[in-house]
Amino acid sequence: MPSIIKIEAYKFEELSNKSQEYFINSMWDIPFEYETGERDQEGNLIIENDYFGDWNFQDQVDFCEANKYLFSKYGKLIGHLAIN
Repeated sequence: MPSIIKIEAYKFEELSNKSQEYFINSMWDIPFEYETGERDQEGNLIIENDYFGDWNFQDQVDFCEANKYLFSKYGKLIGHLAIN
């Protein structure tokens, strides 16, 4: 017989400031590469890094919502939960 467990999951904007900071700090290890649209002297596209922690709060919220991220109350990412 399956057990029923309760999991409390939060959206990014529902986390405390401390928990948001925990997630932001964990994202510093994962830069997002993007093309600047410019080329270097050899004709290669210039690629730079963008970091979650550099974004404004609304961009962080939008990113988490677009990716359907849910978190523990401590700011740890919870995977494999469906959002209805």
